[in-house]
Amino acid sequence: MSYAKTGKAAAGVLYSFLLRTLSFTLSQLTIRFVDPTSLGKASIRLELICNTTVLFLGREGFRLGLMKVASSRGHDDQRKIQRINNVAWLCIPVTLCFTLIALMFHLHTYQRQVTSGDDDEMRDYKLAGLFYCISSMIEIFSEPCMIDCLRRMDMKTRAKAEAFASIARALLSVFLLSVSRKKYNAAAFGIAQCIYAAVLSGTLYVCKLDTLMWPRFTYAFDHSVLWLCTVFSLQSVFKHLLTDGDRIVLSAIAGAYDSGVYAMASTYCGMACRILFQPMEENGRILFSNSHSHIARVKSEKDDETKKLVNDLRKTYCSLIKFMFYIGLIFAVFGSNYTSILLKIMAGGHWGSNPDAAYALSAFCIYTAIMALNGMTEAFVYGVAETGIEIGSLTVAHAIFGLVFYVIAPVLVVHGNRFGIGGTVGLVVANGICMVLRSCFSLHFAYSYFDCYLADTGSKQTKAFNIKNFVRFVANVLPQKIVLVFFLVCFIIMNHSRRLWMESGNPSLASMATVQHLGLGIVCFAMTGCFVYALEKDFGRSLYAMISDRRRKDEKQKEE
Repeated sequence: MSYAKTGKAAAGVLYSFLLRTLSFTLSQLTIRFVDPTSLGKASIRLELICNTTVLFLGREGFRLGLMKVASSRGHDDQRKIQRINNVAWLCIPVTLCFTLIALMFHLHTYQRQVTSGDDDEMRDYKLAGLFYCISSMIEIFSEPCMIDCLRRMDMKTRAKAEAFASIARALLSVFLLSVSRKKYNAAAFGIAQCIYAAVLSGTLYVCKLDTLMWPRFTYAFDHSVLWLCTVFSLQSVFKHLLTDGDRIVLSAIAGAYDSGVYAMASTYCGMACRILFQPMEENGRILFSNSHSHIARVKSEKDDETKKLVNDLRKTYCSLIKFMFYIGLIFAVFGSNYTSILLKIMAGGHWGSNPDAAYALSAFCIYTAIMALNGMTEAFVYGVAETGIEIGSLTVAHAIFGLVFYVIAPVLVVHGNRFGIGGTVGLVVANGICMVLRSCFSLHFAYSYFDCYLADTGSKQTKAFNIKNFVRFVANVLPQKIVLVFFLVCFIIMNHSRRLWMESGNPSLASMATVQHLGLGIVCFAMTGCFVYALEKDFGRSLYAMISDRRRKDEKQKEE
């Protein structure tokens, strides 16, 4: 049974990866046909209020609660199973109520959101909100099928439904945007979202028609499960405020143009993070958790072995974080200076020639380095945290950092122009500041973990914080100072090249200026690679040893 579950989980990861790649590719087609203002109206404000918020608040608590029941309960009698199933169907009326509230809010405020006063633009925005609310109503009817997929780990059906729906949405978006002549662009996104919801719901019901358990309200509801879903639903409000804080701030204080630029840049940055960083973070969390469990089993018996295991875990931790940070540095140093070329290739000339779009994407590239550091450091915290105090401190820290974001983000977005970081870039800077604070908390957690174990093997006791030792610990997980200086020099050279050749006259992709700028970047990249190879040989050997050890363990498990 465990092998079957492992296989389903692995298949789910693969299907998820393929779906993300497909989603990004199809989003590319859409971005090429839309301007920043229309994209901002649809992808930020309307999608947030009329679609994402109502669906997240209406179904997230039910998903978490019913998944927890599925993993913790054994064989229940048929009546109890039916009462639990009735709870799953409650998400439909709950979400419909949220959708009606969002619809009334949209109809009451849409005129204030169109500052131009143009009748066609106002009608476009009004229709778009109506279509997004209709799509939410359609999509929530598929939720019982989606919950059934999650509880049975049927990732194939879920991926197939979402793939068909994404393809239909992208193709219809491209068609409507190409024929609307920029008159009803926002409404085109809303219609496409309705098609997405209809295809998703239809595919899930076709695949799940034979196995789906329909509601029978004569058995009422399981009150313990209903209470659990209610608690998770209340927690989802806090989670929504943290995960969608940037879009909430944009919707509240920024215009449609800035929102569209941010939506475009976050699409590219988010795809890189989901393809490169997220799989490594998930594997890292599993690795840290397994290593910590092994340490916990032997710590009371063999002090020497425990110390060796902790030292090995520390080396693994430092190697993985340094590796992730190097990938982030490549994005920050090299990617940030070639965003206009990337946009011309991927999104078309109207985006590539837009300095605001290139500037925002450059800021996101630098932000990617911080996300790379934070992702793996938090993976360690989630992998080894086990006591209520540790988990509670993580929750409190994230709440504080979220509050910091909501304080500084509006200030930077509105008044950041004084320092050259206003608008979209100001929001990225606010995100970066909070991400640095989260990374510092995670690094302090890891420092305390290793310091306590190695100082007094056998127990995790709280010790006085030593700032010098903490700085020394942080230095071990980051590249050497001379390497960081070399990256900085390369960044300055390529930034000067971009200003000299790319910001004057908007050169085409085949121009000599573009070729010279690309050639300089290739030379800097090659020199940086040689420099890192010469100075980070110990890091390379530790990384190779860690990979080789993992391969030996996998081969040994296969033989057994």
